[in-house]
Amino acid sequence: MAGRPPKRGIDYAGWSVDIFDNDTTIDKLLDAHGWTGFGIYFYLCQRAYGGEGYFYKWGYDDCASTSRKMGGGIGSGTVRETVGYCLQIGLFDKGLFDKWGVLTSRGIQRRYWEVVKARDVRTVISDYWLLQDDECKGLLKTPLNSDLSTGNINYPAGNANFQDGNTNFRSIKESKGNKRKVKENNMCKADALALFEQLWQMYSVKKGKGQVSYAQKLRLFEIGFDEMSRAIRRYLEGLKKDKWRKPQNGSTFFNSGYVDYLDCNYKDECPNINEDRQEYEKSESDSQKEMKDELVGDDEQWWKYGLNSLEE
Repeated sequence: MAGRPPKRGIDYAGWSVDIFDNDTTIDKLLDAHGWTGFGIYFYLCQRAYGGEGYFYKWGYDDCASTSRKMGGGIGSGTVRETVGYCLQIGLFDKGLFDKWGVLTSRGIQRRYWEVVKARDVRTVISDYWLLQDDECKGLLKTPLNSDLSTGNINYPAGNANFQDGNTNFRSIKESKGNKRKVKENNMCKADALALFEQLWQMYSVKKGKGQVSYAQKLRLFEIGFDEMSRAIRRYLEGLKKDKWRKPQNGSTFFNSGYVDYLDCNYKDECPNINEDRQEYEKSESDSQKEMKDELVGDDEQWWKYGLNSLEE
């Protein structure tokens, strides 16, 4: 059974109650663009929290869509001006927006971390992350393009099946579709790598980590954290019972050794004490019955023929 993918976004975000008292950047936004400007900023932050959790993939081409979804007579020009001003005063990080096309900030990421730090799987894309390590201990950071060459081995060349007239051009629709696939693939890789890091920390003999391929990490991700953690626990408990056994290296276990300890394959080797007891009691009962029959027969013989009959 495939493991359930870790939750990405968050269901709520804590906004400070004194946001309108002690935050000078909010004061600047209100002064320059009023409550409409604050509404646009708040809307985009909520889109980040509800989507990936700590960033929102957005570009100026999305101004019209944002204005339509917000309604209230807000025009696309107002959205563009407000976002540009938010980038200017630091409500959104301008460097990440210019390089990656994402809206985020240290404040957004702090609110996100406050919610997810209690989760089992805590992973982010390092290229998008702004907080220092001491602000988010226990967080796993994965590069956006890690193992990219391996991750795309199943994608055919974009132009391989096009006729001669179109060999050098892709349609706009196909280009957008491929970009979406690459994005989804990158996010899946981040989750798989994060899950493997957790499983690796649970295992006792941490040798051969680099010998576990990305494809194998994906298989472990499909199995899921719960079942894999049970498999690890079963294997380690078995080693404690059979002290003569030498534990496998981590690479051996995570490549193939775990299979026997999955839910569908694992069987407890301890004998069924209840069944053995019932079998023993049954055999004991049969033996006692035979002895009783013999005694009853002897008694009948003695009463009928006397003591001498027992000596014959």
